[in-house]
Amino acid sequence: MSGMLTEPQLDPFGALLTELRDDLDVGLLVGDRVRGSKPSPGDVRGPKDFVSFIVISALSVPIHPRVPVSWAEYGVRCYAPTFQAAWAIWGAVVKTLHVVGPRVKTSGLGIYRTAILTGGEEVEDPDTKQPYVEGTVQLIATAQVVT
Repeated sequence: MSGMLTEPQLDPFGALLTELRDDLDVGLLVGDRVRGSKPSPGDVRGPKDFVSFIVISALSVPIHPRVPVSWAEYGVRCYAPTFQAAWAIWGAVVKTLHVVGPRVKTSGLGIYRTAILTGGEEVEDPDTKQPYVEGTVQLIATAQVVT
């Protein structure tokens, strides 16, 4: 018996990165510094030279056992020179992704909904001491192309 997926699983990670990079409010606060999985080398600096950026990492991207849909969860960390600035970035992320309804990306990926699940925790990076605010977002998306 074959599985339910007839094509390779679509990865919603890129769509999430693009939605944040394309948002005007996010762009005003971090420029194009929305990263997948880890910061870029130029993002990590010393305390007198911190820059604002966002790092998104996949936490869980399971596929439903009967239908080609994923309830993917991603961690979002909003880094900034101060906690106040990190909160502003987190606020822009929430505005961009919280309870946003159906859309189809150019790749054919269908996103049914994004929502902030948890968030607003202040953290200090253990290595650099840079402030950030973190939370999680859920993205309910198709695992195959929507036509």
